[in-house]
Amino acid sequence: MPPRKFSVVIIPDDTGKVVEKRIVLWKIVTLFSILTLFFICSVFSVIGYLKANIDRNKLASLKAENDYLAGKIESLQQSVESIKGQMADIIKTDENIRLVFDLPAIDPSIREVGVGGQDFKMVDIESQTVNELSLVEGDIDKILRQIKLENASFSDVFDKVRSKKDILDHTPSIMPVEGLISRGFGMRPNPFTGIYQMHRGIDIAANKGTPIYAAADGKVIYCGWDKGFGNTVIIDHGYGLKTYYGHLSMAKVRKGARVKRRDIIGLVGSTGYSTGPHLHYEVRENGRAVDPMKYIFKSIIFES
Repeated sequence: MPPRKFSVVIIPDDTGKVVEKRIVLWKIVTLFSILTLFFICSVFSVIGYLKANIDRNKLASLKAENDYLAGKIESLQQSVESIKGQMADIIKTDENIRLVFDLPAIDPSIREVGVGGQDFKMVDIESQTVNELSLVEGDIDKILRQIKLENASFSDVFDKVRSKKDILDHTPSIMPVEGLISRGFGMRPNPFTGIYQMHRGIDIAANKGTPIYAAADGKVIYCGWDKGFGNTVIIDHGYGLKTYYGHLSMAKVRKGARVKRRDIIGLVGSTGYSTGPHLHYEVRENGRAVDPMKYIFKSIIFES
């Protein structure tokens, strides 16, 4: 059994007198317990202080990051709004192109390219910032999907336009000479007899020697004299279309020549039955004369 008391002997250097102190065991245990408890409390206090200081610093850092992120989100929102406007212009252009080339329009519901929401796991950012970030991210995702859709649409349009390019190149679409229309298509009085009769083309008054241009790509199938039209050039454009150019003072092409739109094929004259220098211009569809004006898209031939 351990002793219940301890003796402590103290011998001071100056007196040399021996001092003996008796200490009870329970007092020693009590003192040791108090010191241990004090040490533990001190350690926990220091740890608590350090943790609180770290939390405050972390909170301040997170707030600064959140403010910075909020500023970036606002900048992104402005960029997204600008991109939305540009995207709307692209969509409008696509719709107009499809209208011009008689292509089916894209259904508005398809253009919306709907997507699901995003679940953000960002507990350190204010909920308002999370919502704004979610909206911006959703807008960007939608725009990216719309861009993919428009790329596919333009690719489809390009393929269709390319397949029609040959037809467009061979379709009369310009005024063949720069001048004034002096006589239109349809029932008109004959300038020599005054009798109303069918005029199968249009007369374009111009100075003698004014260049005459091919209205579209094609092949010259006739270049020679016609009793009524004098010097005449006929171009076969394919697809059932032919153009006639009469009263020329001089032809600049020969039979069998391949011509491109705006190639010079002759000069204005007054040969044949004519009251003055002008070009008689006809367009025929499968042998039937039609009003050339329905094929003239530009009134000035020098426009690009």
